[in-house]
Amino acid sequence: MDYPACMPRRLAIVTTGRADYGILVPVLRAADAHPGLAPEVYATGAHLSRPHGHTIDRIEADAWTIGARVHSEPLDGEGNPPGHPDAADDMPRKTARAVTGFAEAFIARRPDVCVLLGDRFETLAAAVAAATAGVPIAHLHGGEITTGAIDNQFRYAITALANLHCVATAKARDRLIAMGESPDAVIRTGAPGLDAIAAFEPMPRAAFGAEVGLPGDGRFLLVTLHPQTIGNIDATAQAGTLVRALEAVGMPVLATAANQDPAGSAINAVLEEACARRGWAFSRALGPMYPQAMHHASAMVGNSSSGIIEAASFGLPVVNIGDRQAGRERSGNVLDCPPEADAIARTIRDALATDGAGIENIYASPGAGAGELIASAIASMPLGGSALRKRFEPPGLA
Repeated sequence: MDYPACMPRRLAIVTTGRADYGILVPVLRAADAHPGLAPEVYATGAHLSRPHGHTIDRIEADAWTIGARVHSEPLDGEGNPPGHPDAADDMPRKTARAVTGFAEAFIARRPDVCVLLGDRFETLAAAVAAATAGVPIAHLHGGEITTGAIDNQFRYAITALANLHCVATAKARDRLIAMGESPDAVIRTGAPGLDAIAAFEPMPRAAFGAEVGLPGDGRFLLVTLHPQTIGNIDATAQAGTLVRALEAVGMPVLATAANQDPAGSAINAVLEEACARRGWAFSRALGPMYPQAMHHASAMVGNSSSGIIEAASFGLPVVNIGDRQAGRERSGNVLDCPPEADAIARTIRDALATDGAGIENIYASPGAGAGELIASAIASMPLGGSALRKRFEPPGLA
């Protein structure tokens, strides 16, 4: 059916964990302020996992309307997830359960638009459920490349299912149009995670250290390492290699937990042990302290997309390890290195010697803010049957 223009569009804004929730907050705020939109949060993945911080509590504390809690873990008769949380067959099982959960939520609540960010397997599950339930999809951060992770294929698949694309860079827009997406449906908005940085106010270094458990008030390294989901990579060995490099450099470390991908808990175990032994700090979920961490850190080390997208806005040098972010556009603050202890230590020292002043972030919004541009685009996208019709005409084909 088609909806009267006077009715606010009900948005199902899907978030899978602490990282994408922080990026989505500017979108939630802009949508909440828009008279034609009514946002709800559909929380899944790590948000509902106590070992990963149960960050649904933060969403509730922020007072957003929660439209659905979609569990992606199979539960036993007492409502507990059985088995090892990061088993090799964990991702396909979680994906299957999440498709069912999102389908039930979309059928029950009938949102007008499903808003998806990025490329996680839970996000792909939501896209499949929305497409089959006839819910138009607005996808954020499509058109990017990360060939070292299975997320790359997930992102392509979500693009094919989506009806509106709010992309972060000009090159990302060009890629989607080259794939056959309608130019009218591909809007360059910039990265919404940068909106919060525009109004960022740093807290004193000592106060920040007390907040996150990082002793002293001097320099430190911000470390985030996620599993590499393509290739036969031993996550425990991968984390151990990083720890040896960090020990060789000899600086204090603030480490954040890996994501919920298979082997993430193995990485966390290694980093937690090293932090306890060396007097470093480990955080399951920094939340609003993460921008403070990027502001105060001397360098960032690991393979997180935040090092590629957000860190440049702080002039923060980044040591990007391995291939997880291979292909993603860089702003000039990133130093790539292989996953070898000597190379990592050497590149960290190089990063510490660089000056990040004057770096222009290529993911910045071309307008007042990405959140507002995204909300405006969603408020203007077609609804009803016309929204579900997609052209597929790559340029150059007769």
